[in-house]
Amino acid sequence: MKNFSQKIERLLKKFEPFLTRQAVVSGEYFTKDKALVSQFVEEIKQSVRLLQQQDSPEYAEVYAEKLLRQFDALNKAVALLSKEKQRESAFRSAYHFPKNVHSLSPEKRLIEYRKALRALNDKISWLVEKQLSASHHDEYQQLKYQIDETEYRKMRCLAAIEELEELTSYKN
Repeated sequence: MKNFSQKIERLLKKFEPFLTRQAVVSGEYFTKDKALVSQFVEEIKQSVRLLQQQDSPEYAEVYAEKLLRQFDALNKAVALLSKEKQRESAFRSAYHFPKNVHSLSPEKRLIEYRKALRALNDKISWLVEKQLSASHHDEYQQLKYQIDETEYRKMRCLAAIEELEELTSYKN
């Protein structure tokens, strides 16, 4: 049974990033429908303790079924929280760009590229702020990758701006 408890503890670790978040679970497997994820985790731990105390196979089966249903309900609730978090954490630029920038005249394209440069700088600042508040190594690494990718796009944008500035200065 000790191995069983350790396995459950490992399974419960996936809920750690959400422990302080409010969740809504479906079904009647918890005492509340809406509570902090940490409270639901504690109820699961209580079900594990009750399951381990059972001598009767019939009661053990009932608690095992309850435990499975609790995990399932909490997994679904956390999946919804995860989707909400992804929507909240998406970068949104204040700038809007035409669909086909490359068909614009060089002067107008230069204006659009400068707007794009400002948007990329804003995104880099936003990503750096998120990286500073990252709670897990994986999240930190993912944000680092996004910063590097955005820096690369910024360098390409700067090169295009320089090229367009030369082109437009020759015309004038």
